[in-house]
Amino acid sequence: MAHHHFTRSDWIRAGVVITVLAAALYFVFPFWPLDKVVQLGLDLQGGVRMVLSPYGPIKEKDGRIVDFELASEERKAEAVSQVIAILNNRTDQYGLVNPEIRTFGDNQVLVNLPGATNTEAARSLIGQTAQLDFYRVLDVGSNPLDDIVPVLGDSEMTAWLRTRLPVRDEKGIQYILEKPSLLSGAALADATASTPVGVLGATPEVRLEFTREGAEAFVEIINAMDVGDLLAIMLDGNIVSVAAVRESIKEAALQGWRQVIDKTSISGNFDQEEAFTLAIALRAGALPVSVKIEHETTIGPSLGADSIRRGMMTIAIGFVLILIYMFAFYRMLGFVANFTLVLNMLIVFAALKIFGAVLTLPGIAGIILTIGMTVDANVIIFERIKEERRTGKSPLAAVRAGFEKSLSTLFDANITTLITALILLMLGTGPIRGFAVTLGIGVLGSLFCALVVSRLLMEKTFFSSFIPAKVTQEQ
Repeated sequence: MAHHHFTRSDWIRAGVVITVLAAALYFVFPFWPLDKVVQLGLDLQGGVRMVLSPYGPIKEKDGRIVDFELASEERKAEAVSQVIAILNNRTDQYGLVNPEIRTFGDNQVLVNLPGATNTEAARSLIGQTAQLDFYRVLDVGSNPLDDIVPVLGDSEMTAWLRTRLPVRDEKGIQYILEKPSLLSGAALADATASTPVGVLGATPEVRLEFTREGAEAFVEIINAMDVGDLLAIMLDGNIVSVAAVRESIKEAALQGWRQVIDKTSISGNFDQEEAFTLAIALRAGALPVSVKIEHETTIGPSLGADSIRRGMMTIAIGFVLILIYMFAFYRMLGFVANFTLVLNMLIVFAALKIFGAVLTLPGIAGIILTIGMTVDANVIIFERIKEERRTGKSPLAAVRAGFEKSLSTLFDANITTLITALILLMLGTGPIRGFAVTLGIGVLGSLFCALVVSRLLMEKTFFSSFIPAKVTQEQ
C-alpha cells in the first residue's frame, strides 16, 4: 500500500466525494415511498390538467376597452402573464403542491395541478375571474324593464342603458343598478371565509377587509346613501348579495374609515369550500381578462400508482441486472463501477429534490438511460486501463494512462448528450422536459462519478491491483 500516498489534491477529491455522498443520502432519505423523496408529476400521482383561453373585453394600454382578440400582441402577452401570476398566487394559497402554470400555444395558459382530487374546486379556483363590484340599486321588482321599455324610444333606451344595468339574481328577481360601479375588488386588502358561530342555520360567508383607500371610498358611498337604500355586490357579472344600508353602518361611517375597514361580508348560497375558494380568488385579485376552460382532463391516482410501480420496477430490474453483469464481467473492478452507479442514482434523486423538479414517466425513462450511460463510461475506462496494463505498465501507471486516454471519448459522448438535453429542456413541453431534466442531471452525475470517484478509488485504493495483467486462454 506504500505507493498509495495521498497528496493534498487527493484529500480534497476524497472530501468532495464524501460530501456529495452524504448530501445525496441526506436529501434522498427516507428513500421510499417515492412521493416522500421527490415531487411526482401529473402522470404519476394523478390530478387535473386544464388549458385556458382568455376571451372578452380587456383594457388596452391607452384605456380603451377592446375585445381580447383585437388587443395588441403586447397587451395580450402581458394579460397572459398576469393571469399566470394570479393563478400561481391562488393555487399557492389553496395549498396545492407544485402546480405547473405556464403559457401554452398561442396566448393560452396550461394549468397542471398534480394531486388535485376535487375537480369542482379546482375549476372554480382557476376559472373564475373574481371581478368584484359594488353597485347602488335603483329599482327592484319582478320585471321593472317591461314597464320602462314601452315608454322609451330606441335612442332613449340606449342612453338609459348607458347609466343603468338591469340584472337578475338567482331567484329571478330583477334589479336596476346604477352604472358605473361605486367600488371594485381593487379596494380590498384581504378576504377570509368564515361561518358565523352560534347562529342557527348560519351559512358560510366571506368577510372583506378594505385597504385604507378602499375604506375611505366605502365611507363616502355609505354617507351618500340613506338608511334602507340597497347596495348590490356583484361577482363576475352575477349578483351575490344585496344588502340594505343599516343604521349601524351609517353610524360607523360617520366615525371615519377605521370603523368600516373590516365590517363588510358577502353571504350567498355557497358552502364552506366555495366560500374558501372565493376568498382566495378575491385575495389574489381579479384576472385582467375572463378565461374559459378549453380542455380539462382528470388523471386518476390509481393510474398514477400503477405507472409508478411499473416505472420503479423497470429501474430496479435494470439496475440489479447491470450490477450483477458488471461484477460478473469485471470482478473487483465491477465493485468500483457498481459503487459509482449507486452514487449516481442518489445524485439524480437528490438533485430532483433540491431543485424541486418533478418526476414524470418520461423522467423515469431518462433515469434508465442514465444507468446505461454511467456503466458505459466505466466500461470505456476499464477497457482502456486493461489495454495499458497489457503493454507492461505498472497498475498505477495503467490507471493514470487509461483515464487520460478515455477522457476525450467520455467528454465527447457526454457533452453532446448534455447539449441535446438542454435543447429539449428549452424547446420541449412538459413530458419532454421531464425527460431532459433527469437525463441532464444524470449525465453530469455520471461524468463526476467516472472522472472523480472511479479514478480516486482506482488510484488510491487496492482496486488497481486487480487489473488483469494479460489475457490468458482459459482451458
